[in-house]
Amino acid sequence: MVSNKIISSLKNTALFVFTISVMYSCGSGGESSYSLTKKDPEKKEDFSDKDTYSAESEADVMAWVKEKPAYIGGKKEMYNFIKNNLVIPEEAKKAKVSGMVFVRFIVEKDGKITNPKIIKGLGHGCEEAAKKVIMDMPDWKPGMHEGKPARVYHSLPIAFSNK
Repeated sequence: MVSNKIISSLKNTALFVFTISVMYSCGSGGESSYSLTKKDPEKKEDFSDKDTYSAESEADVMAWVKEKPAYIGGKKEMYNFIKNNLVIPEEAKKAKVSGMVFVRFIVEKDGKITNPKIIKGLGHGCEEAAKKVIMDMPDWKPGMHEGKPARVYHSLPIAFSNK
């Protein structure tokens, strides 16, 4: 027969192993690929513009709607507008910067674009140039939710090339 001391010891060992495995999987005892709060050790530049982008103005903005906002004329016309109106900063030209700046903005119920925010930038003035070309766009066809115009988030990549 197994003594009560051995059973108690086994229970304590099992509890210890369980606790360690929970701590490990939550990221507090070691690294885990499942941790949702894992921080990137490399500090990234923050391109957010706190003056033009406030959480209060986003209370009723939708991330997804059945009928998404659209540039009037279609994607091809939108990218032609960007190509013809994007002013690449001199600093970016000198540094031969190439890549994408990702901008998130809100398409309002009336189709106007507001609250541009840089999701990923390149530096050298590219973020400001991307915001400017987005804000210079003509009004869009608004997104629709349950048959009514809605405020909707939209994101666009803006390409910069040193060619």
